[in-house]
Amino acid sequence: MYQTKTEKNYLWIFFTMLSIGLGQSLVFTSIPIFARESGLSEVEVSLIFGISAFAWFFASPFWGRYSEKLGSRTVGIIGSIGYSANMILIILPLFLFEKGLLTSSLLLPALIAARMVYGIFGSATRPALFGFAGKISSPDKRAAVFSNLESGFVLGTVLGPLIGAFLFRYTNNELPFILFGAIGLVVAIQLSNRLRNIPEAKASLERPSRLRLLDKRVWPFIFVSSLASVAQAIIFQTMGFYIYDKLGYSAQEAAIYVSICFGIWSVSVVVTQSLINPLFHSIKAMMIIGPILSALSFVALIFSNEIFALVGTLILNGIGLGITRPSYNSALSLSHDKKFQSSAAGMMGSTLPIGHMAAPLLIGLYLVDSAYLYLLSALISLLAVGFTLLHPYILKSDAYK
Repeated sequence: MYQTKTEKNYLWIFFTMLSIGLGQSLVFTSIPIFARESGLSEVEVSLIFGISAFAWFFASPFWGRYSEKLGSRTVGIIGSIGYSANMILIILPLFLFEKGLLTSSLLLPALIAARMVYGIFGSATRPALFGFAGKISSPDKRAAVFSNLESGFVLGTVLGPLIGAFLFRYTNNELPFILFGAIGLVVAIQLSNRLRNIPEAKASLERPSRLRLLDKRVWPFIFVSSLASVAQAIIFQTMGFYIYDKLGYSAQEAAIYVSICFGIWSVSVVVTQSLINPLFHSIKAMMIIGPILSALSFVALIFSNEIFALVGTLILNGIGLGITRPSYNSALSLSHDKKFQSSAAGMMGSTLPIGHMAAPLLIGLYLVDSAYLYLLSALISLLAVGFTLLHPYILKSDAYK
């Protein structure tokens, strides 16, 4: 797929996304359980991610615009360092609380502040590097390129929970976070070296190119991607609670099982993006099929009362997301010229945290009945399908197949 020297540098973007996937999966699968065990409620845990997501929402478009001016290489490095710092800082308050060095009243603010580092600076990675990938890839390969980059992140989410589960069992709660943070720094150094002399990654003296949100070639994709983000955030933020509450495992067992479950989920996403997505000849078909499969998985989750049924449901969900996300990214990218690629990636990146911003408002349904929350996720996915079918631009555009 990648013949030229410039295109082969995409592999370092892949490794960067993989390293971030390692840490992100560890944070999402373990921090909610550790925080709850330390006395925080479900809503308070959601606030940790929700406030950070709010910062990401505004920072991602900013980094997308200025990756042209500062250079994709520079902005990508800023994001990688921000990610690494977050990995160390997010576990520090829990460690200090466990040792009696941090009061319970300061635990939540400390966790929110630590996660904000990722929201503000970690959000730079995706728009910079996906924008760079959009510039070096041809239109007919765009969906495949974005699918592979997404699979790099998801492959990290496969390895992250598995490595984390092993280290949690045989070492302590802090070592996995320190290890993944260190890996992020190593990758940032390599990214700096590999992209140093690539023209598409260098800074520009021109004024940053900026897309308008209300452009008919922008907002429809932002809207459907936001819907997918909300539906997916619900399952991410509640799965630890679901295994802990509904399946009757202890906190430590739940941390291990949720890591394994999301590891299997991640494998399904990687397989989908690597083997199934290349079989599609239509991005438009992907935008329909993906959300439908996601909706079915949320309905199935309501009836998953034992661990094996839950695993099957998560595999179906992974297939749905694996088809959906690259289709939205590719459609938006192909709708615009090369000079807008970083801006487009930044705007699409801003949809990823929207779900975590909305989750604290919706998580109360879990306290009433988890079935209501997952049914809502299914309806949100079907809303994305209906909007895609009815909107005059999405399916009629000639910018993509």
